[in-house]
Amino acid sequence: MKSRILGPVVLMATLGLLFVNTATAGEWEDEFSITQDPVLQYRSYITTAPDDTVYVLWPDWTDWEDTKVMLMKSTDQGHTWTGPWVTFDGLPYDNMDICADADAVHLLLVEFYEDDENEYKWLYHAKSVDGGETFAEPVQVGERENIEAINSFTGPDNTYCIYAENYDHDSELEYNYLYVSSDGGDTWTEKPLLPPASIVNPDFVVRDGTIHMVFGGFWAQTGIMHSQSTDLGDTWSPPVLVCDGTPRYAQLPEVAVDENTIHVSWEDARFEHFNIMYSRSTDGGLSWSMDQQINDTFYGARTKLLADEEGLHIVWCQYHGDDGWPNSWGSGDYGIIWYKFSDDSGLTWSEEFRVSQNEHIPPIDLPDMGANYVKLAEYQRGFCAMWQDKRDGNFDLYMRNNLGPPCVGDLDGDGDTDQADLGILLSDWGCESDCEGDLDGDDDTDQADLGILLADWGCGT
Repeated sequence: MKSRILGPVVLMATLGLLFVNTATAGEWEDEFSITQDPVLQYRSYITTAPDDTVYVLWPDWTDWEDTKVMLMKSTDQGHTWTGPWVTFDGLPYDNMDICADADAVHLLLVEFYEDDENEYKWLYHAKSVDGGETFAEPVQVGERENIEAINSFTGPDNTYCIYAENYDHDSELEYNYLYVSSDGGDTWTEKPLLPPASIVNPDFVVRDGTIHMVFGGFWAQTGIMHSQSTDLGDTWSPPVLVCDGTPRYAQLPEVAVDENTIHVSWEDARFEHFNIMYSRSTDGGLSWSMDQQINDTFYGARTKLLADEEGLHIVWCQYHGDDGWPNSWGSGDYGIIWYKFSDDSGLTWSEEFRVSQNEHIPPIDLPDMGANYVKLAEYQRGFCAMWQDKRDGNFDLYMRNNLGPPCVGDLDGDGDTDQADLGILLSDWGCESDCEGDLDGDDDTDQADLGILLADWGCGT
């Protein structure tokens, strides 16, 4: 989120103010569908720009040879939308991703080609400088010929980064690369990531110039690993085991970082069905806390994790069947989205909160209902959850906003804490009964109330 700037009010610090911690869990707005289309909104992607514009991307694979890359956007946090419209078509696209920064919307496309001997998958980047309305012609990133997985993110020092996994036909190994651009995607530098076949399903987050990466699960290793780079991917710390995955395996990790702590969540099959597990490190990733189960009812998967000014947010898909969990792997796309919150950096967690309101209480007649593949996107204040939902028999996209707790210093009721609120409080200074500037509830307006207001300065802006 954007830093809060006090401006001239910083002069009030000379009063010896008392700053009060007012962290509370934000309220969820009602859920709403953002697509109502018979075409499947499957394998969808979401990102937010620094001005809170929301972009949602998905492939229309009705005709594989003529994949239509669909994009829609919202400038009011999902309540109204422009689009969807076709950004690219006419070719088979196997994979895609989207990322937005202050200067552009970046679109990644993996183009598929097949001859008599091999399949080829080339990675392309296209950039839009008009809010996604038009895109420049896609330009190939690197020269790798079989890109299997991609992940894009904004890197340190105004860079744009792409993770790509490439399968080498000759060695039959997966090689991992980080592509870095410092000129908005015009040119790229390729940087190998760790030894071949060692990284599976990585997730990345950047904090204070450091790129944190977690990975693991499936065939590469049974556990979850963490590594970090302080030089934009030129070198990486030796991977440290977060979870060993025994006796079965762990997979699909997510990473978030707050001021002092690295947080990792993942889905874990140690109890012969998946649960959402969590661990934290307070020493820069050298050691990790004991694994903690997050979900209350078993069979949870597809977790997402986000750290912001309010605290730590986690969502996941809870799958249900006659016995409380799916009767088969094929029922894995029928579930409910759940959420928990921590305001003490993962030491304790709130009660479960049900995000998706689809009518999915077991037993059900599969495959008519369900929510899956939840994603989180951050606003300047708060965040949103988006998921694909089959409650009406067709995959549509649903969304729900959590815009954070109310601004405690908002005395004029306009949703933010600013100069106007400061004026109200100062004009009420010294009041001893029924005080408009009384923020701490002690029936007067004094330094404690001013401390609360200044600690909340910039909230909602």
